[in-house]
Amino acid sequence: MAATVLFKITGGVMIPEIEMPISATILELKKKIESVLKLKAERQTLRHHNQELNNGRTIAYYDFKKNVATLVLHFKPLPGKPKFNVLVKSKYDEFNVKVKETTLVADLFKEIEKRLRYSLIKNYNVYHLSTKIEEEDLPVTAYYICEGSNIEVKLKIWDRVV
Repeated sequence: MAATVLFKITGGVMIPEIEMPISATILELKKKIESVLKLKAERQTLRHHNQELNNGRTIAYYDFKKNVATLVLHFKPLPGKPKFNVLVKSKYDEFNVKVKETTLVADLFKEIEKRLRYSLIKNYNVYHLSTKIEEEDLPVTAYYICEGSNIEVKLKIWDRVV
């Protein structure tokens, strides 16, 4: 029997779904989250109803009702607030942009526009983990953009996205 564990990041935009067997540990769940979001397991804290989940405990220990739970994921900021590279890919180009975890989406868009020489008229869409990035006043971490993330830029041509 498998438990489905749903989690969300407070203030985050995306709500990924992760399915894990109830025999799995919380650390194994964090490693699964890392494989999906590229956010290191050791930076993660998972909470359920304000209770921090212990890495060594199994999912079964927490007795999630109906084998479904919404978990809140918090993550520790990188020490020293360093800049890191994010790989930006489009159909025609690929390059790195340096950002901090506190960088606003609007500032990321400006960097992309500079590199791709696109006009300030939004003739493109930007995606991370298949989710369109739209909220410009949020930090990039609201979209789980972290060290090693890939961002995809798709041009809009006559209301089509390519």
